[in-house]
Amino acid sequence: MKTRKNIIYSLVIITSLMPYLYVFYDFDKIKFGIDHYVGFYPIFGFIACLLLIIIAKLIGVFLKREDTFYDE
Repeated sequence: MKTRKNIIYSLVIITSLMPYLYVFYDFDKIKFGIDHYVGFYPIFGFIACLLLIIIAKLIGVFLKREDTFYDE
C-alpha cells in the first residue's frame, strides 16, 4: 500500500512539473501557427487520447455480438 502511494505521489509531482519544461523549448522550430501557444502539445495529446477512446467505444458498439454467438 505504501509503494502504491509513493508511485501516485511521484506521478502527480512529475505531471505537475511537466508544463515548466516549456522554458527549455526551442520556439524557433515552430512549423504551424498554433505551435507557439504554451501547452499546445499537452492539450493536443489529451484531445487525441479522448478521440481514440471514443472511436474505440464506437467500434465496440458496431462489433458487439450476442452472448450466445459462439455457443451455436
